[in-house]
Amino acid sequence: MDGCWGGRYPHGNYCEGPGRGWYGERKEIRSQAEAKKVLLRFFSSYDDIKINNIKERKWFFEAEIRDKKNNVIDLVIIDKRTGRIRSIY
Repeated sequence: MDGCWGGRYPHGNYCEGPGRGWYGERKEIRSQAEAKKVLLRFFSSYDDIKINNIKERKWFFEAEIRDKKNNVIDLVIIDKRTGRIRSIY
């Protein structure tokens, strides 16, 4: 079998592995830099996206996902305590 989901990547190439799950890191995320690193890994199967405008909130980080034309295509949050990634767009 090729990659996750039989070669298809529904939300980025983010396969389960040590310390990771289908929805995020399963660990505490402490900084904007860590949040960006997690998002880049989560969306790694998409060559034409950018992670922009990461904002720190009380319980999570919020980030814009933009396409190559700089259009916002998603708005996601990463829970600081669990590393779980969710779309809020």
